[in-house]
Amino acid sequence: MKKDELLKKRADLMANAKNDIVNAKAEEAQKKMDEIKKIDEKIEKMNVAEANLKALDNKPAKVNNLSKENKELGDEIGLEKVDNVIKKANYVDAFAKTMLGQKLTPAENEVFVKENAAFSHSTENTGILIPDTVVDGIFKIAEEQYPLFADMKGYNVRGSLTINKHDGIVSGDAQWVDESTQADDEQNSFGQLVLKGFELNKVATVKWKMKSMSVESFIEFLTQELADRIGVALGVAAHQGTGVKSPKGVEVQLKAEAGTPQVVQYTGNIAYKDITGALAKIHSSYAAKSVIYVNNATLWNQLANITDTNGRPLFIADPTGQTVGQLFGHEVKVDAGTLDGEVLIGDTADTVVKNVNQAMSLAQEDHVKGRSTDYGAYTIVDFGMLTTKGFALLSPKTASAPTTPGK
Repeated sequence: MKKDELLKKRADLMANAKNDIVNAKAEEAQKKMDEIKKIDEKIEKMNVAEANLKALDNKPAKVNNLSKENKELGDEIGLEKVDNVIKKANYVDAFAKTMLGQKLTPAENEVFVKENAAFSHSTENTGILIPDTVVDGIFKIAEEQYPLFADMKGYNVRGSLTINKHDGIVSGDAQWVDESTQADDEQNSFGQLVLKGFELNKVATVKWKMKSMSVESFIEFLTQELADRIGVALGVAAHQGTGVKSPKGVEVQLKAEAGTPQVVQYTGNIAYKDITGALAKIHSSYAAKSVIYVNNATLWNQLANITDTNGRPLFIADPTGQTVGQLFGHEVKVDAGTLDGEVLIGDTADTVVKNVNQAMSLAQEDHVKGRSTDYGAYTIVDFGMLTTKGFALLSPKTASAPTTPGK
């Protein structure tokens, strides 16, 4: 059976398994899940074979030595593109060696000076540009733990980013009129979302005896260390940022809105009507793509225990493990940035924008007495909402001191 046929069969089995779960047919659902696992094993073997074939077809020797014999390959993938890939790879090594105090080769020194000269020229920053691969790794880890931040539409515009937004029609909307009657002129209300940027800094300390680590180990260590804290800062701010020394979070903005029209409060435990009441707050144009964001404790202590009139749970766990599950047809995402007892529902991709105003850089400082080196990462980031109508927040009326988000 071909791969596309296997994928189609898998999709059909998934749909049928979910239907069995909804109808309390556990045994039938389990049989279909067993079939899905067998299909996944076949697909995985195909993927491994494809990856191995691709690796053989793209040997480093061909890329690094584009001589006359390899001209055909160079023409096919583009000499300039290959050259850029090589330089990026060299810059990662040059960056790591510089941070570890190791000597650079002439080629590494050339690409290191060139990359940072361009970076320093375009910003006032005096740090060293962190390679794209490291930055991507940092943000990837952050986005895995904080899906609200991941779902925001992103830009990389230096300086302030201004986005015009349509707030509504004051008068003159579409109307029924008599043949001889002139329709009212349309008057629109427009606003602006201005993302100026907030500074974000994180320092990782490395003992000198650790600086003998390999380039690969250093990159892995730095990526994880910076992601652990930068990720928490970005992810928590996406929800709870105050707007003072940090961007304003979505939940903070919903709670601060006059009359809190997008906030639904509940007493005790979350009930069926509380969820439907929150969903009703979302404007119809954003409802279909809305996602439910909740922390792990609230998901399993509350949402997973809500049942219909027949006692069947409303939350449907994803048996494949590709997602957490669904509630009322909306995907549920576990996000450490939400407070205990709170549930955020909304179409993030169409209503929230983030901008990295300045690329992430790294400065270092040696401490002789402590025999250690501080590596300080620095970037400028901002985000904001185009409209609050695409969100609803379910929040307890009286809550005990909430746990610190990000934990």
